Amino acid sequence: MKRILTLFLLLLFSACAAGAEESIIMDKTRGENADFAFDEDAQLLEIFFPDIYGCDAALVRCGEYSMLIDCAGSQWPEVKSLLDQLNMTELTYALNSHPDRDHIGGFAQVLKDIPAGEFLLGFPEYDPSGSAVSFRVYDALHELSIPLHQVQNGDTIAFGDVSVTVYQCTDESLSSTNDKSVMLMIQYGERRIFFAGDIQIPAETLLIENAAALDLKTDILKYPHHSYMPLQEAFLEMLSPSYTICTCGNYTKGLKQMDEMGIPYLITATRQIRLATDGRVWTIETLR
Repeated sequence: MKRILTLFLLLLFSACAAGAEESIIMDKTRGENADFAFDEDAQLLEIFFPDIYGCDAALVRCGEYSMLIDCAGSQWPEVKSLLDQLNMTELTYALNSHPDRDHIGGFAQVLKDIPAGEFLLGFPEYDPSGSAVSFRVYDALHELSIPLHQVQNGDTIAFGDVSVTVYQCTDESLSSTNDKSVMLMIQYGERRIFFAGDIQIPAETLLIENAAALDLKTDILKYPHHSYMPLQEAFLEMLSPSYTICTCGNYTKGLKQMDEMGIPYLITATRQIRLATDGRVWTIETLR
């Protein structure tokens, strides 16, 4: 009897341990895990999304490092409001995934008051594929004496204990700036989030074709191109996200796919979102 009881307890412990391992995301927006808190002395990787839609912006920070990824075009006041709310007075980096208005247009206004130590871009400065808006932003950055540096596929951006790896499809078969967007895999400890820029089916297909050489599995996906379109099944399998953040304002085909796949998501249209991890567990909550 004692052997049976011991075996039962071991099985119960194993089941509980397996369940605990699966609980890598504490989603406080759904009324769950509301009491969860990190250790007081834990250094956290935090990622904030302003209340925007149809454009992109996110603040990444950990310790003394910070990075503003894209800057929301005409909705830059929402970005500035979030940075002010977080008492940000300077940034280590600002990064533009691609030079479309809805990703680059707000940098000049925001960086005028909250300067960046370096501006990272995925396309050559004044590249012909850029827009008049992007050229005005580059001019403004030069006036602000902010150095510009082009990143490339495979680069790693120095970010303390956080690993930020650049992915970019530059195949000549790709004709759109969306498909050539800089993508970022951000990893802290065991946890990962993947920023997929605005890539679409042609870039997805190239990544699928190179799946054997890539490790893109992620906990959280910043859904590409504002979740306008669903992802290819093979690409979604490569990523295997447990959660997605979508910078959209209504019910899109991408959100429909997430519902069909049972993958939870948040949209940024009406709320500021904060993600945080100690390298073991993610928390997801809204600020307003």
